[in-house]
Amino acid sequence: MIRDETRLGLLDELDGALERVPALEPLCETRFLETHVLYEGRSDQQRRIIEWFGQNMGPAGGADRAFRVLSVGCGSGILDVPLAVRFASGAPALHYVGVDPNQAECNAFVRRFESADLPDEASLTVEASPFEDFDAEGRFDLVHLVHCLYYLQDPEAVIAKARRLLAPGGSLVLVHAPRGHLNDLSTRFYDKGYGRPTWFADDCAGMLEDLGWAYDRSRIDAQVDVTPFAERDPVVGLALRDFIVQFDSLKLPLEVQGMVDRYLDLIAFRDAKGTVFIDHPADVFVIAES
Repeated sequence: MIRDETRLGLLDELDGALERVPALEPLCETRFLETHVLYEGRSDQQRRIIEWFGQNMGPAGGADRAFRVLSVGCGSGILDVPLAVRFASGAPALHYVGVDPNQAECNAFVRRFESADLPDEASLTVEASPFEDFDAEGRFDLVHLVHCLYYLQDPEAVIAKARRLLAPGGSLVLVHAPRGHLNDLSTRFYDKGYGRPTWFADDCAGMLEDLGWAYDRSRIDAQVDVTPFAERDPVVGLALRDFIVQFDSLKLPLEVQGMVDRYLDLIAFRDAKGTVFIDHPADVFVIAES
C-alpha cells in the first residue's frame, strides 16, 4: 500500500529539483509518435475507450445518411481507426475528419485508415494543424476530444468551438484523465514545459458547470503494464518513461531521473504473475446537443 506522505514528500523533492532545471527538451514529433504507440499498446485503456464508444455512440439504427465524426487531437489513428470500423458498420456512409498539429501522427493516421477493412463509403480527411485554426465544412454527429486538452493553451475556447460544430442531436465527448497518482507526476513536467497549469478531469467538470452545460460523467478504469520500466529495460522502459513525462527524460539531470524512477516504482504494483502495472484511468464527459 502506498503511504501518501512518502509519495507527496517525493513530489515535493521533485518540485524543488525541477526549479533548478532551466528548460525541458520536448520530444520530437517522431519520438512522440513512437512512445505514444508503445505506451498505449501496453495499456488496456484504449481498448476500453473503444468499447465505451461502441456501446454508447454511433449511428442510430436505420440511419439513412452519412455519419460524420470529428476527432480533435486525432494523433496516429490508433483509437480512431477502430472507431471508424465500428461506425461504418452502422451507417450507409461514414465521413471521418481528424485534426492534429503533429504531421507525423497525421501521416500515420492516413496509412492506418487506408489499410483498414473499411467500405468504399468510408472517407477520411486529416488536417495537420492546431484545432484553433481548423475551419470545418458542415457539422458533425459526433465530436470527440480524447486526451488532447493537456496540450492546449485555452481548453475552454476549444471545447466551446467543438460544441459549435455539432449537428442537431449530436454529441460532444471529452475523454480526459483524472489527476491520480500517475498524473501527479506527469503534471510537474507538463506545467513546467508548457508554462501553465495542466487541465485534468476535475478542471473539465468545473468548466462545464461554470458554463451551465448539462453533462454525464463516467469513469473508465484501466492499467498500463510498465514491467519493462520496472526492469529498467534501456529501450522499452525508457520509452515508457519518456511518454509519462512527455519530454526527453535522458536530458534531465540524473537527480531528477532518479526521482522519477523512484516515484514510478512507488506507485506501481505487481500481480500474481509478476507483471508490473500502474493505474491508468480516464473520465468520460458527454454533452448532448438538442
